[in-house]
Amino acid sequence: SRSTSTTSSSTTSSAAPVALPSDEALELLLSPDGYYTYLSIPKPDPSSSLTNPYLDAENSIIDLDQVKKNYRRLSLKHHPDRRGGNEETFRALNRAKIVLSSPKLRREYDLIGLDLEDDAEDHHDDHHASSDNASGDASKTETHDEKEHSNNNNQNKTETVMSHLASATLAGVLQMVVRTALMGVVSVLLSRYTILTIVTLGMLVFLSTRIYSALNVAAKGANVKLNLLSLKDVGVPLLIAVGVFSMFRGRRFVMENDTSSGGEDNVVVGDSTTTVQETIYHSWTWTFWFGETLVMTLFIANSFEKRSPALLALFTTISGIFALWLRGQFWRYATLLGFQGVIALLVVLAFPIMEMILEQIVEEKMKKVGEKIRAHDARLRELQRKRNVGAAAASLD
Repeated sequence: SRSTSTTSSSTTSSAAPVALPSDEALELLLSPDGYYTYLSIPKPDPSSSLTNPYLDAENSIIDLDQVKKNYRRLSLKHHPDRRGGNEETFRALNRAKIVLSSPKLRREYDLIGLDLEDDAEDHHDDHHASSDNASGDASKTETHDEKEHSNNNNQNKTETVMSHLASATLAGVLQMVVRTALMGVVSVLLSRYTILTIVTLGMLVFLSTRIYSALNVAAKGANVKLNLLSLKDVGVPLLIAVGVFSMFRGRRFVMENDTSSGGEDNVVVGDSTTTVQETIYHSWTWTFWFGETLVMTLFIANSFEKRSPALLALFTTISGIFALWLRGQFWRYATLLGFQGVIALLVVLAFPIMEMILEQIVEEKMKKVGEKIRAHDARLRELQRKRNVGAAAASLD
């Protein structure tokens, strides 16, 4: 009942399949739209999904029961263990049944009339049913086909190229967001207060010593000596520590006092007057810029496995430009994080739309290719028919 209500026109025109010799059957199965032709299944009208909005590519618009029934009849003829059977023909027939039973595979097949999927995996166990009688063979073969059909549907759930590209882009944006947030914490918070700076420097030095110990143990196990190149991972935490300390020190430069600006307060204590001078620090210095640039460069470089001198120079330039604008200010880091969040949102929204548009374009191209293939096959068959007629007439003469 799942398909008869929507396919009454198809089932009425379907007929019992005629089993051909194995070579002819294989040739017919591999020809354009051969799956429909040999299994005697009427090919659905592509315009039916337009005239009937209740039909689409994901719903069955052919009689699946008729597909199974016709497949059983033909499988008895072409089973390799049967007289006149052929393994390659049986595999092609098996694949035809799987494709016509799957809405997604059938939709792809209808584009050009050929099966472009690699069906080697679908048939590696076709001989499991070879020791039974004819009816047992067909029953076991169908059970095996149902399992393969399920596996095939699972395989068809793999991501497309656009999905992989969207995932990689989104992962890169999220990684950028995390590193920007971490950089903001270091620049705005950790390098501002003395106690936090001391704790951060201690943790970085401890991390460097742990990395050195691990590398030393690994080198002894492999009977090799540590060199400067292998110790580069040890120096990264130390360089970050230098950057953090530079940012801390850059906020500790005292501004020159300007008495005209009211930088001094007079406090009366008893009969004497004491002058209290207020200490004002620079909010930003080039020392702070150096530290922020250094830490930002190392954060970016750690995202890449291979770090060539050219890449390091590029990362340093980018970090220096951003450090000139950020200047350790919270609202600027918040603005940058908001901008990166907008980019992540655009990736999530834009890539599915781009994927649908690209898929539609590819389908239109494939349909045109399919039309040319079918027309070319029809011309070849007509030429072959005329050749056969000529040969028959010549033999009669």
